[in-house]
Parts: sequence; C-alpha cells; structure tokens
Amino acid sequence: MKKNILALFMLSGVFLTGCSNMNSSGYVDPTVNMEVREIAPTNSNVNEMLNAARSAVVGISVDLSDGYAIGTGVAISDGGYILTNFHVVEGGDNVKLYFADKTIGSAQVIWGNPGLDIAILKSSREIPYLLTRDLNDILVGDEVYAIGTPLTLEFKHTITKGIVSAMDRTLESESSYGISYLQSLIQHDASINPGNSGGPLINAEGRVIGINTLKASEGEGIGFAIPIELGKVIVDKIKQDENYTSPYLGIFAFDSALASIYGEQSVGEGVYIVSTKDSAKAAGLQKGDIIVQVDDEIISNMLDFRIAIYKHDIGDIVKIKYIRGGSEAETEILLKGQK
Repeated sequence: MKKNILALFMLSGVFLTGCSNMNSSGYVDPTVNMEVREIAPTNSNVNEMLNAARSAVVGISVDLSDGYAIGTGVAISDGGYILTNFHVVEGGDNVKLYFADKTIGSAQVIWGNPGLDIAILKSSREIPYLLTRDLNDILVGDEVYAIGTPLTLEFKHTITKGIVSAMDRTLESESSYGISYLQSLIQHDASINPGNSGGPLINAEGRVIGINTLKASEGEGIGFAIPIELGKVIVDKIKQDENYTSPYLGIFAFDSALASIYGEQSVGEGVYIVSTKDSAKAAGLQKGDIIVQVDDEIISNMLDFRIAIYKHDIGDIVKIKYIRGGSEAETEILLKGQK
C-alpha cells in the first residue's frame, strides 16, 4: 500500500525557482482582507467565499539539512495558531509563512504528532480563521475545495475543486518514527500535489472539513484528508496551554472494522486493541478487547476514541467500557503524558 501513496510535501531544490526574492519590493496586496476575524460561512457567492477563505491559509517553507520543504497551513482559531501536517515540518527549522496578502512571517512548531500527522504552529502574525464542520455532516458527493501550495511557493493559495468520493478510508503511513495508520480519512478528487500537505479541504460554505495529507501516486483524482475534528480539539487545548502534552492511554489499536487483519470477524463497532502497555496494561486491557465507550462518549472508531481521550488532560482518570469474548466490562485508567 505504501508504494502507491504519496505524502504531499517536497524538497524545494527540485522545483522551486524565483522564490528567494519573493516580496523583496515590500508590496502588500491591499485587496486581501487580513483583519483578524472569524470568516463567516456563506451559501451565496462561491467566489467571495473562496477569496475570503484564502486569507486564512498560508504557504509554508521549512529549512532541512539537504534543502527545504514546502507545504500549507490553515488557521481555524484566533491567536495565530496554524494547523498543518507533521511531515511538513518534521526535522526542519526556520519555518516561514507566506500570507495571502503577499507578506512573509515566521512560525514556531509548538506541538506535533507523527502518528496523527498533525502539527500546530504559532505564527508571528495573527490572521483570519475559518470555522470547521464535523465528519458526521459530510456526505459522499458533497462539493469541496482544496487550497494549497502545489509544487512551488509561486503557486501558493491555489484553489482546486472536487467532490467527496468516499468516507472512512484507512491508509498505512511510514515515517522516521515507524509505521502508523491514518484512519477515518476523507477521500476526494480535488486536485492536490506535493506542497498541498497541511492545506484545508473546505466545503461549499467555506468551513474546513479536513486537512489534505496524502494522494495516490498511481492514479488521478484520489486524495485524502484527515478529518478536522481532532485538529480542532488539539488547537483548543493549546489555546489554553501552549505547553500542552497529549494524554496517553497505552494502547495500539485499529478501527474494529480492520480487526480481520488479526483474524477476528464481525467484531462490530468500536476500537480493536492490538497491544497494550503501561497504564492500559495495568488496568487489565489486552489484545482483542474492543473499546466501545470512554466515559459517557460512545466509541465507533479511532477518530471517536482519539477525540474522547484528547479532550482530557494528563492526570485525569477515564472510565473505559470494552467487550471481551462477547461480554461487556469496565475499567478505569490514569492518563499519562504522550510518549
């Protein structure tokens, strides 16, 4: 599977030309409204919606030891917090942001998780921000738009159009941290290319529904976006505390629909545990257990589970309801810091 999937970042030394003196004239585009504000959704004028949405999107360049990489980010909150993909900033420094009004700023990486492929940047400048839309409100066939930086910074804030092609896709992803699985992905056919990583997938209202992360390298019109809900939860936590550390339960798990990989059949909805350690192991959870509830929240898949856990803080005790051998059981687990 990995050989057919392409992460949407690239080294600029191959394609980037004419970008080093960008904005050297000091020109600022006065037609772009960069007033810090919540960009209100609209169903009336697509052109106006997209023009407004662009102001909440940034091009990103990151220095690497052998060149530099480009990507995209989006603001979904006030405070100068920019959401992007982890693989855009992994192993780099000197993060630069390219705003819609043609000015340039800087950013610091303040949070990141390679398994989720999500990172949060703190921008040197506050910019307008977009509202979000939950996965439950998205339907196959919905019209969507991708905004990003395909191939080169010269093409930053490029907009492409498509539809939601499928929901709930799972892909294997490999990084320097090892193998992980991106689950509950949105598949769409809006054109995306290297450099689109971290950019928003928005609906016809102008609300962010996902963060573009991968595309099929063998085929056309097969792109994937991470649902925005998890990124929204993390940004909200970081707004409260920029030193936020993710809570850690101590399990490796899949959506239960993937349990057939391990020889299980018809396990129903929930999260199938592949392995446990630390707090989860001490609490009695084991391989084959299916988590169906965290506190009062019903768990259908890994997205539900991660959101439920990330809403908590380190030191909280969560109640886990799970199925083992057809019988329901409960346990409590102390959340520790992400490892």
